Amino acid sequence: MKLDLQRTVILLTIFTLGIAGSILFTSSTLNYYNLVSSYGVQTYSISPFYELLYLLIGLLVITGIILLLIHFKLIEVVIGLFIFVSFLVLLDFFNVLFSPLFSVFGEQLTLASLALSILFIVYYFKYAGSVGMNVINIIMFITISSIVSLALNILTAMILIAVIAIYDYIAVFVTKHMITLAKGLKNRYLLGGITLAAHRTTKRGTAFLGGGDMVFPMIFVDAVFQQYSVYGALFAAAGAILGLSLILIYGKRGKAYPAMAFMGPLQLLFFAGFILLHFI
Repeated sequence: MKLDLQRTVILLTIFTLGIAGSILFTSSTLNYYNLVSSYGVQTYSISPFYELLYLLIGLLVITGIILLLIHFKLIEVVIGLFIFVSFLVLLDFFNVLFSPLFSVFGEQLTLASLALSILFIVYYFKYAGSVGMNVINIIMFITISSIVSLALNILTAMILIAVIAIYDYIAVFVTKHMITLAKGLKNRYLLGGITLAAHRTTKRGTAFLGGGDMVFPMIFVDAVFQQYSVYGALFAAAGAILGLSLILIYGKRGKAYPAMAFMGPLQLLFFAGFILLHFI
């Protein structure tokens, strides 16, 4: 994945801005759910450990389903699934974005969220170029990470990052099913919120950063932000940025790397450093 300096800086900038956006959006998401509760709407809540278990099982099941669909050349069904998931994520994004105005405009904002979600989906799949797709992808990554982080405590968030780091290593270097997944979606990898964070092609190589390689670091950063402080979140973010930098700078051209296997351990290490400094 070796790139020239310009492309490396671009990709790291996109990644960094995505993490910063996830912190800001998490703050808005917290306010949104507080607003929902104030209107007497009951929110469903279970133990963070069960949330973590359901999340991990869900990821395995969804990955398995997509691999089967690709194997049987049912790519249209895969696209349909992405469209459905993208619509739900965008709907939540606009609900959170418009929540400060809900007391004034009420149900009109709900209709606006529905309409904008549909328009974004149509634009994404019909008219957007790579830049437009990347922007919408980042919006969806930020939304997903904020929602998931609300369901986890710091311990379950740490377990999630550790498990995903190990899984990513196995999926790329051992079973290699993630490579199969990426190849199966080639020419269609610009799909809602899961497969692409940034894509830059030069004579010196192509960078492909999977959606999970943005979402999972964001989840941990957002969890630290909620339960500690923005300074703790910056430490966790720095670990992820350093991990990605190592891959971009030292990775071999044309080779796939499990990004979370680098970013996850460094995030945990930097967070441990924050905790140590916090108590000194």
